[in-house]
Amino acid sequence: MGKSVRDTLEELIDPAQAALIVIDVQNDFCHPDGHFARAGRDTTLMAKHVPTMVRTVQAAQAAGICTIFVRQETLPEGRSDSPAWLRFKTRDGKTSQYTLPDSWGWQFVDGLKPGPSDAVVTKYRPDAFLHTNLEQLLRANGVETVVILGTTTEGCVESSARGASYRDFYVVVVEDAVATSDPTLHEGSLRLMKARFPTLTAQALIDHWGKTQVEPEAGAA
Repeated sequence: MGKSVRDTLEELIDPAQAALIVIDVQNDFCHPDGHFARAGRDTTLMAKHVPTMVRTVQAAQAAGICTIFVRQETLPEGRSDSPAWLRFKTRDGKTSQYTLPDSWGWQFVDGLKPGPSDAVVTKYRPDAFLHTNLEQLLRANGVETVVILGTTTEGCVESSARGASYRDFYVVVVEDAVATSDPTLHEGSLRLMKARFPTLTAQALIDHWGKTQVEPEAGAA
């Protein structure tokens, strides 16, 4: 067919064309005092994997990898919530008012800070591509592979991985840097994603990107 396909993991995570997508690593989802925990969700798995998420993001930033932070947001008074979405958000008894703009719960966890060349994408639904400018940012930077980490595994992570694939990006999942509040759903979602997409550990990714740092473009500040 005359088409060149990236196949090996090394080809897929080549820093020259890969981006790290950081999904919803925010206090309301991950912190023991966040909204999910207060609503009775078990954040043990989150607490276990958040340090790995932070370490991976910091390593990508240090290596000059295109890094995009995705942030879930809920507008006050439900202005971003349809009736169907309100039902979904409150199906397990929690209130719908989480990740409100500029609140502590909306903020990224300690240790995660977008750098001057990083982008932040705001989303209102699980798929980071739905009605956002994420695809535009990736295309503008010549990205072919999205490397995904964050929360929640079976929710926004899997939705965004599918969304990326449907838009013809290669997808790689950092298997020990995704988490959720339900171990059973976490394991099931990981099995599904491993059947569809390549996965690797955070340390393998850090080691690879640390050896092949991206050089800044000529004239860049």
